[in-house]
Amino acid sequence: MRAGWRAGRRSGARVIFLLWLLAMFLGQRPEGAGAGETIFLKDGRTIQADKVEIVGDTLRIEKPTETIDIPRSEVLSIHPSTPPQVSPGPADVYRDTTRQMSDKIRREIEHRPRAGGGR
Repeated sequence: MRAGWRAGRRSGARVIFLLWLLAMFLGQRPEGAGAGETIFLKDGRTIQADKVEIVGDTLRIEKPTETIDIPRSEVLSIHPSTPPQVSPGPADVYRDTTRQMSDKIRREIEHRPRAGGGR
């Protein structure tokens, strides 16, 4: 019975470790992700583009799957897009706390009075 409990305990620790890894990697994003430009059209639509190029009276918009040519007269404005701000992942939040707790426990162990009279 104890062996089964220990095996279940180990698999539970593995699941927690895998969930922690997943959370850590989801919190990390490439720096340039989502960068590009936003085009505002006069009719109220917006277009997200990777690259914008002005060719004469035409605006050439490059997206990952297509390239669109629009007359410049339909464009209200073009603005650079900034990538979304990502909150820090659990590894970043608890990194200093873990180090501080480890140091505190080590100091307590080192300064603990020894049994048997000490040397």
